[in-house]
Amino acid sequence: CPPGDFLMGSRSDEEDRSDDETQHRVPLTKGFWMAKTECTQGKWEAMMGTDVNRQKAKGDSYGDVTGEGANHPMYFVNWEDAQEYLTKMNSQNALPSGWKWALPTEAQWEYACRAGTETKFAGDLDEIAWYSENSGSKTNPVGTKKPNDWGLYDMHGNVWEWCSDYYGDYASGSATNPKGATTGSARVFRGGSWRIDAAGC
Repeated sequence: CPPGDFLMGSRSDEEDRSDDETQHRVPLTKGFWMAKTECTQGKWEAMMGTDVNRQKAKGDSYGDVTGEGANHPMYFVNWEDAQEYLTKMNSQNALPSGWKWALPTEAQWEYACRAGTETKFAGDLDEIAWYSENSGSKTNPVGTKKPNDWGLYDMHGNVWEWCSDYYGDYASGSATNPKGATTGSARVFRGGSWRIDAAGC
């Protein structure tokens, strides 16, 4: 994703918006890479040694296993699990100097999701997302819907995606390279999922 700036959040008159989506301009002064799809179950198991059923059995997740396969997105992954995965990625798949595997900030995530758009969704939702209206009540293999304009798949729907930030209020004015709240009781996750309606996406 190239450096740039965008309007983060939503217009005050946008249908289905939440009160915590205060729209504000965000300049991002450094480009970053984003995986084309969610982490698949196959990649997770190869790195971490656990499949989706063993992740669920750890006891810190709710719901049923709804979609299994090497090309399905991994789920039942808490924020700490994601950090462990990234630590292993950095030790076993080192990137060039100055780069590392990491979760995006919420601002980076939304910038990548929007891919230059300023609309409610980054395209026609039925064409780009697996959500409650079209998912068949299960996760679906990654990359099987249309990508956004930057070639990223499933930014809306399929499974929620973790960000690095703690949940907190957005800035009321322009914020350059924001990293979100530095403390809190919950981490940010974005994008909606197979079981969530359009408003949640």
